[in-house]
Amino acid sequence: ATMEQFYQLAHAFMHQDLATLSDPKMVFMVYVVLLTFLVLENGFIPTAFLPGDTLLILTGVLIYQGVLPMAVVPLLIMATFVGTWLGYMQGRFLGHTRMYHRLMSHLDDKHKEKVHYLLNKYGIITLITARYIAFVRTAYPYIVGANEIPQGRFLVVNLISSIMWICPLVGLGYYLSHTKLAAQYESQFLSVILYLPVVLLVGGLIALVWRWWSRRKPGVSRE
Repeated sequence: ATMEQFYQLAHAFMHQDLATLSDPKMVFMVYVVLLTFLVLENGFIPTAFLPGDTLLILTGVLIYQGVLPMAVVPLLIMATFVGTWLGYMQGRFLGHTRMYHRLMSHLDDKHKEKVHYLLNKYGIITLITARYIAFVRTAYPYIVGANEIPQGRFLVVNLISSIMWICPLVGLGYYLSHTKLAAQYESQFLSVILYLPVVLLVGGLIALVWRWWSRRKPGVSRE
């Protein structure tokens, strides 16, 4: 039954069927997908490719369309906060293990270097900046945890940065829905907003599979 609901949800999204999406059962499924994606994207390196920013903009549009209530925003903040905290705890407990280094090897060096640069130059407060950089926002709590930065300070900055990431992006989606351009080209606007996270998700999956496959090729890891 759950898989059937997911299929209905996907179908409704693809056909811009806002009436179906507004159905309470569907709204619950939208909640589940949004919150799960945010926890996974912010908390686990292997799922760092999930489309966070575009989903938040989409949420703002769905609030404007009356599909989702404004009450979803605190839940999104909580999901982001929990995901980032899980990343921190993994860094804290796995920071000195081979498993941690294997997890971090999934990330490009440029993303890890960016985290270290931000941390060294500006300290933990840069989690607010890191939130807006895909992959960096996932690596950040791991590295902070591995460097054993006190949890109390981290949790305060985590909450502030969660709010400062969620609210502006959801607000942007809500604001864009108000524009004359969105009203004039409503169908095209909705198509772009609905399809963009899907395109990014598929692109991320392809990149992940390509990375895994290229590592499996003999000799690549020694180059």
